[in-house]
Amino acid sequence: MTSHRPNADPSLPVRLSRYRSQALRLQDAAQTAMRRGQWSQAEELLWGSLVAAARGVALWHGAAVDTDAALRDFVHRLGEQERDRYIRDAFDHLSAVADAAERVRERRSRVDYLFMAMDDLTEAVDRLVARIPAGAVPPPAANPD
Repeated sequence: MTSHRPNADPSLPVRLSRYRSQALRLQDAAQTAMRRGQWSQAEELLWGSLVAAARGVALWHGAAVDTDAALRDFVHRLGEQERDRYIRDAFDHLSAVADAAERVRERRSRVDYLFMAMDDLTEAVDRLVARIPAGAVPPPAANPD
């Protein structure tokens, strides 16, 4: 991924830490909501978790992701570049969770399908969070492509 960061931002480690902790906190809250059967709340929390993780990785790479479409595109390209289908399809996994939740609410599907969809999304978030460095790590070098 290319880096667009001209100068090192002294607040970068703090911002990265916030994205990382927010993604994990929201993911944990979503899992709790799922266990309680609060499907709509779980969907919202999962969306927030994915977005926080993706924004953290984008910040690390210095990528401009000022719209949802740009963020989605960034995550897809990152997944393709790293040959990681969980990351590449992260937003598709989010859609699958939303679809499964809707089917469960309408009693057209079993709850276990919702949990299976959530597992793929959780794996994607975990893999994105793992790409957000903790501490004072130098940013990645710009890719000449």
